[in-house]
Amino acid sequence: MSFLTDNEIASLRIRQMIVHVVGGKEEFEPQPVMDGVEHIDFFLARIQDAAASGVHRFESKSTTKALLQQIGSQKISFEEGAQELSRRFSNDHVGSSRDGAFFVFELETDDPRVLFYSLIKYDYRQAIELYAHKGRNALRQIVHAFVREKRAIQKSCLVRVKNGVVESGVSAIDRMGDAPDLTDYFQKFLEVVRDRDAKELSERLNEVIRGTLQKCKMQLPDQDVPSAVSTTKDFLRGRENVDDESIREALFVAAGRPNEDVRAEIEKVLSRQLKDKKLAGVTFKPDPESLRRAPRRKVQTKEGVLLIYPGEQENRAVSRQPNGSGGWTITIRTSEHLVEDGTLPEKSRADA
Repeated sequence: MSFLTDNEIASLRIRQMIVHVVGGKEEFEPQPVMDGVEHIDFFLARIQDAAASGVHRFESKSTTKALLQQIGSQKISFEEGAQELSRRFSNDHVGSSRDGAFFVFELETDDPRVLFYSLIKYDYRQAIELYAHKGRNALRQIVHAFVREKRAIQKSCLVRVKNGVVESGVSAIDRMGDAPDLTDYFQKFLEVVRDRDAKELSERLNEVIRGTLQKCKMQLPDQDVPSAVSTTKDFLRGRENVDDESIREALFVAAGRPNEDVRAEIEKVLSRQLKDKKLAGVTFKPDPESLRRAPRRKVQTKEGVLLIYPGEQENRAVSRQPNGSGGWTITIRTSEHLVEDGTLPEKSRADA
């Protein structure tokens, strides 16, 4: 996911981990840091799975951010800070929320300046009963159950700390919310606000679509990028929500449902585009108006003539027809006077 860089993904390691039961009628009881964390690869995979591009940021007076700041700057120990985070989460646990377990991870990378903190709420109905009857030993059973039921992750938050300072950007997912929004309870606990609205996300999506198809032009029917862009947007515009999987499927449709080799190439390019535009792992409701706009067109002839025009003017103000000898006849119609008709410096000719 794009909240993490490639180098961070390659070197991400768990330093410490703590688990608390949340919900139920039992009084909150602080737990120690787990000694000898098992299933490291599993936990790292789950943390990376949930590391979607951030669309939230901490409020300036966020208590959660302040606690993470104290841990990251070593003003308090990880155990003390993680216990307090878990206490706050448990005490504020609303009646409609499902009982379960709350994990706090401290992670490091090969960059000594950087730490990460991951908070995961895991729905597990038996967690309360296990804890009540067997005490601390039950926490290991909860961990093993988590491994078996990885889809039970309900809420997740990932935060980067650099040089002891918590960055404002937050990667947060709440499966009970209207993605990418969080439920009121989780948003209040984190004290975050949305940093990017549906319009901005949709505009980024436009860039992802155009960029991916342009780089995969040779794999498209008739190498027609504009047509493929329109097909992709039509596929996505009416969807309730857009995510990585729906974008991938739309591109495959636009590419004429290609073979496995072409699909692999499109997926590779798409993954990079999503990461570059900070859309990886983000689910959101698309803005129909943003997706309705056709991309700007750029045409350059062998003779050095360059045309750039709004895609909406294709076959309206601008029309193109093959002339039968391998070339094209391009016609521009305008009902008004020319807005500009001047010259450019000679150096611009080489740049064109």
